[in-house]
Amino acid sequence: MKITLIKKQITGVIAVVLAVGIGIQVNAQAAGSEVGFSESFLTDGFQVQLVKQLAQQATAQGVDLLPATDANGDAAKQNADIATLIGRGVSGLIVVPVDSTAIVPAIQSANAKNIPVVTVDLGASGGKIYMVVRANNVYMGEAGCKYIGAKLKGKGTVLNLQGDLASLNGKDRSTGFTTCMSSNYPKIKVISKPMKWKSDVCAQVTQTVLSTTKIDGIFMGSESVCLAGVQAVMKTQKKLTQVGSKGHIISVGIDGSPASLKAVRAGTLDAVISQPLDLYAKFGISYIKDAIAGKVPVVGPDGHGGTIVALGNGTFSDLLPSPTITKANASDTALWGNG
Repeated sequence: MKITLIKKQITGVIAVVLAVGIGIQVNAQAAGSEVGFSESFLTDGFQVQLVKQLAQQATAQGVDLLPATDANGDAAKQNADIATLIGRGVSGLIVVPVDSTAIVPAIQSANAKNIPVVTVDLGASGGKIYMVVRANNVYMGEAGCKYIGAKLKGKGTVLNLQGDLASLNGKDRSTGFTTCMSSNYPKIKVISKPMKWKSDVCAQVTQTVLSTTKIDGIFMGSESVCLAGVQAVMKTQKKLTQVGSKGHIISVGIDGSPASLKAVRAGTLDAVISQPLDLYAKFGISYIKDAIAGKVPVVGPDGHGGTIVALGNGTFSDLLPSPTITKANASDTALWGNG
């Protein structure tokens, strides 16, 4: 009887050990199924909305997306944030880079651990990225140029409020705008001033330029950053007038935020190039799922209005469509800014 009792006790202990072991394994698998999310900054409405929609899409598509880490515009902090996520054992990473070059070591660290990376809104200068989900930023700059150039009939002076030129988005948007202007509207003078994705800098630059120079048009590399400050300055200087009125300064921006669509409908902003934020979120999540599953991207039409291109080194980019919005279509409920 004693022997039987001892056998039962041993069996019970083994069962407990196995159960604990299984529990540890399950927990490890759960931790490994998490997807890390590193945000560049949360100081403008576009990024805040992007975080919100990525979380919603993660829930809808069954992805265990961790809460976004906020680099607050600090590239070194972002790299540290990503190192922490890699150390946690995430199965994938979604990254909105602060700086296209500074982010490379973090991406390479993920590559070394075979952790797939999807970047949203911005690419990187190196490392292997499964998919860069963004709009064609050169095209968006060109679209702004063509709208302003046509309205000015090829003559005048335009203020180009550039994003951070250390980022691909800032560089591409400004390049698209200025190259288009020099090629198609050589008689339009372009004054380019960096605003570094900061609202206060937008306002300061606009204040200085409008106070000293006759400006016929303003192009904002990001209206979600610049619009409020720029229009406040224009209002103070009595230069915020209705679209189509005499002396009106033609203003166009990139993003398609709720505030910009409201301004377009109100007639104080001429047009906005709408970034497909909703598609950034939807396909940012979709592509990290594909990456984890080992699917290989196919170059060509993406099936949702954009194009997948190979960037080299095993990196691909899905260039999503970005329509020009005017008063005629600013109330379209399909626009993310009207959601």
